[in-house]
Amino acid sequence: MKLKYNPGLYRRAVDAHRGLSRLRALRLRLMEHTYGRQWSDLITTDDGRILSEYDHALESGMRPLTNNLLRSLVKSIVGRFRYNLSTAEKPDGSGDLTAFHEANQINELDSRCLEEFLISGCVIQKLVCERRPGSSLAVWADNICPDDFFVNRFSDPRGADVRIIGHFFRVSLAELKLRFGHGSASRCAMLERCYANSSGFNATDHAAVCHVAEVWNFDIDPAAPADDPHWHCRFMAPNGTVLDETRSTLPSGGHPYAFKFYPLTDGKVHPFIEDLIGQQKHINILITMIDHILANSAKGVLLMPMDAIMPESDIRDVSRVWSRPGGVIPVNPAARMMPQEVSVSSGASRDASQLLDAEMKLFQQISGVSGALQGQLQASNVSASLYESQINNSAIALLDIYESFNSFRCVRDSIAAEMINTISH
Repeated sequence: MKLKYNPGLYRRAVDAHRGLSRLRALRLRLMEHTYGRQWSDLITTDDGRILSEYDHALESGMRPLTNNLLRSLVKSIVGRFRYNLSTAEKPDGSGDLTAFHEANQINELDSRCLEEFLISGCVIQKLVCERRPGSSLAVWADNICPDDFFVNRFSDPRGADVRIIGHFFRVSLAELKLRFGHGSASRCAMLERCYANSSGFNATDHAAVCHVAEVWNFDIDPAAPADDPHWHCRFMAPNGTVLDETRSTLPSGGHPYAFKFYPLTDGKVHPFIEDLIGQQKHINILITMIDHILANSAKGVLLMPMDAIMPESDIRDVSRVWSRPGGVIPVNPAARMMPQEVSVSSGASRDASQLLDAEMKLFQQISGVSGALQGQLQASNVSASLYESQINNSAIALLDIYESFNSFRCVRDSIAAEMINTISH
């Protein structure tokens, strides 16, 4: 039996993936800023050259410094989430869903998902029922990287208008035959030929990488056109060959992906961290400016007229004595001008420091996360009730994010419960 061929469906998957290119580019930028590369944006100089902000600062004689508040903010929000999980009432440990959570270390998976959710505004998990090494048949949850994920443009926050969804993944040739060969030597040979014409592919190398697309689309099965539309899964090679296919086995007939884009406005995502990039950049610029001012200020400089140096000394002797505490420099009394110490007012650095303090407070106001929620020590005159109130106010400011993320977890658990029920029956 020959393998089916459906290049049109594969092109739809590729088009859906391209439709998320802006989100992937935004995610990459936000990831770099969150994890410390905050001078990586490209700018055009006055003479038309394109440089990174880091290189431009170096050319301007400054040392680019970073005070990474974004990473601290993300860690605080994820930490509060894990604290809420640890203090929440534990469900009965005998339930199937509890066993699913424990087997998948779901709290760890969800914490990493929340970190992704804050940075990129999207979170994706796929549920699968299979046997894995060291376990029997069970339901597993896997975090899916947004770079590999695709979905058609949709505007319903619940994803009710999604019609095609899936992700790209890579497997070795040996695993490809194991998963899609169905134990048939002839079918394995067809799978191998399917990839034989791929660039750089070596059919004799069982570790060779094979690119596969798992495509779920909402359609009518040609074999049963009288049925209502349903979710149909096809595993596809890059040339459009269908490696395997199946209908949804869930009682609801749905696909196995749980996902959430936040906040989804007119089909576009505007991540939480995106609002804070500008403030973070201003803070870095101010810190760099203060460092530059302090490094180049004339502090403790001695103006020594050459005719004030005694005949038996030279300028190096003066410098050596001046650098020692309590040093005494003999001066030629016949000099036209006596030595003078130069000091520069610290007003410029003081003004920059005040502006930095204002930027830091504005950063907290925009993010909604106070120093109290981040575990920072408060002034001694701050009462315990006020401190607790600051924590609660920050938690309220983040309630929309937490509730949106929890709605994703509820969808995931609902799909898992369906799969568990299918196994048990």
